[in-house]
This record gives sequence, structure tokens and C-alpha cells, in this order.
Amino acid sequence: MTEDFLAVVEGKRFLGREFLTWLVHTIEDGGGRITRDADVIELQLGDRVVLAGTGADKSRLTVAGSGDLRAEIGVGLRRGKLLDHAKIAIVRGERRWELSLDGGMLTYDSLRCPQLGDRDRGAQEDPRAGFENDLFLRLADLEDAIDVFDRLFAEFCRVRGSSAWSRSTLPAVRAWIESLA
Repeated sequence: MTEDFLAVVEGKRFLGREFLTWLVHTIEDGGGRITRDADVIELQLGDRVVLAGTGADKSRLTVAGSGDLRAEIGVGLRRGKLLDHAKIAIVRGERRWELSLDGGMLTYDSLRCPQLGDRDRGAQEDPRAGFENDLFLRLADLEDAIDVFDRLFAEFCRVRGSSAWSRSTLPAVRAWIESLA
């Protein structure tokens, strides 16, 4: 990779970090339930969050453990850091996905899909059909998880690029940060 490309990537990390910070605010503000296009999903913050400094500040703060992590996250956010990595769970009905989202690079570091359901009769009898059945179910699970975050990122970009960002969203995020104690 060229140094120019790496400089561009490093210069754009803020957008993914702002998205992840906005996302955690959205999770907290709505009690974790998000309704988009008549689709109700629940997002839950996992047991590990990494906050990173912006600009020349390269320091990182890792917050891990079970229980309420909001006070520690609030300290990092009040010191000017943004969320860089977070474990997040997606719950839709009885199905649950767990993933680690890298906000700086906007990538998924890991993804645990829901348990596969029962196979149909043909897939039980033919090993190849069973493999194909499982593969297609896993691909559908992957697509479902990515679709949730694609829609949320598109919503973030619409808000971030509008006048509503500085008028209402940013003040709400700042008030949320101050309330994390």
C-alpha cells in the first residue's frame, strides 16, 4: 500500500469513530430497541469497548468487564476520545448475533451468528445437501447482520451531513456523554 492511501485512511478514521459513538448513544437513548422500516431490532453493548484519541492523541482506553461500563466510557469520551472498537449484539426475535465492530476502519473483526435451525428432510439424508443448506443459512445470517449496520450507517451519514447534526444530534450526544457518570 502506498503512503498516500494510508494517510487518507488515517485521516478518515474519525467518521467511523463518530459513527460508533453515535451508535452507542442511539443504543443507550432508545433503550437498545431500534425500529427501522417496521423492523424491530435490539442492539446491546457488549463487555468490551476501546476508545481512542483523535488527531495527535494516539492514546487508547480499553474498558472491559461485565456490568455497567457507562461510567468508564463517559470518562474516556469526556477526555476527547471516540469509540474505536466495541462488541455489540444484535437481537431480532429469538435470534442473536454477536460481533466486534472496528469503528476506525468500519470493519467487522468477528461475528458469531445464531445457531442454525433444523435441516429440511433432503439435507438430513444427503451430506452435500446438508453442507450447502448450512452454508446458505450462514450466508443469510451474515447478510442480515451486515444489513443492520449498513442501514444504521446510512442513517448516520444522512444525519451527519444535515443541519440536524449541529442543531440537535450533537447536543444530544454531548448531553448523553455528560450523563455517563
